[in-house]
Amino acid sequence: MATAKIIGHRAYRGYYPENTILAFNKAKEANVDVIETDLQMSKDGVVVINHDQDTQRCWDKNYVISETNWDALQSLNCKDARFQDQKMPSLKQVLRWIVDNPSMKLMLDIKFTNDQEIMLKSVAEMLSTKEDLLFWRERVIWGLWTVDWFRYGMETGVIKDFQVACISLSLEVAKSFVEYSRELNSPHFRLSGVSMHFVSTWSKTFQKKWLHYFQQNNVEIFVWTINHAVDFKYCNALPISGFVTDFPVEARGAIGQYERSKTTFKRPFFISREGFRFYGFLVIYRLTIEFLFSPWAQYKVFGNFSFSLLFIKFMRIIHFL
Repeated sequence: MATAKIIGHRAYRGYYPENTILAFNKAKEANVDVIETDLQMSKDGVVVINHDQDTQRCWDKNYVISETNWDALQSLNCKDARFQDQKMPSLKQVLRWIVDNPSMKLMLDIKFTNDQEIMLKSVAEMLSTKEDLLFWRERVIWGLWTVDWFRYGMETGVIKDFQVACISLSLEVAKSFVEYSRELNSPHFRLSGVSMHFVSTWSKTFQKKWLHYFQQNNVEIFVWTINHAVDFKYCNALPISGFVTDFPVEARGAIGQYERSKTTFKRPFFISREGFRFYGFLVIYRLTIEFLFSPWAQYKVFGNFSFSLLFIKFMRIIHFL
């Protein structure tokens, strides 16, 4: 098996303000193979780099991005006192950074809460930055959450000859991407990868069924967000193409420690500290899938907070998401 790629999560989230130009520069210094970053769109149609729909977590004022113009968003300062000079970048600024650093690649994680028009605007920004589609096709991976976005990208032509990856917690959602790609049967519009939660690859079902299914359809497997050395031990024993991580330097050291040619996937003894975590995470993963994809998960229980949003917040507290 080839050595897995290191994908910087929100550039270099572990030590630097996520999705900032500083984090992009540090990710390059850390020799990541790909930078994963997140797209939102402002009220006046500017594509910006931010994970959340609002600015409360990372920035010094709280705005809903889709309800706020770019001039207000670009005036924000980073909340972290060590990095108050950092600003929210626009996609245009990041694309200029790619032109200046052409050895780098981007995985654009587009949140499905956006208007699908964001894909058209993103390609327009690419061409206005450098009028060379081949250049961008070699450096941009579209990360999409639902198959209707894949369909939109095909119907509008914006993803033609780009790499496309499904990002999902659900293997069934990933399957819908694979089946749609097979239905299209086009070399210009095909699914190139799936990006899954790393725990999903630990199950016997994944290793006996899904792994073969993705390989049979020539689909690469990426996992997120993997930060602990013991988790690399399990995942690096599998034919996974890339690890999305907050700590790129440590991740590269970990996969070097667990050399693929000498590592086999071996589940830990249940009655051990490692075993409790391993099997506990598998249970949490199954419950997460059952819960988040249930028909009542979006029911609002507290203001604008749905069951699913509260559950996701809890998963983040225990470092599962």
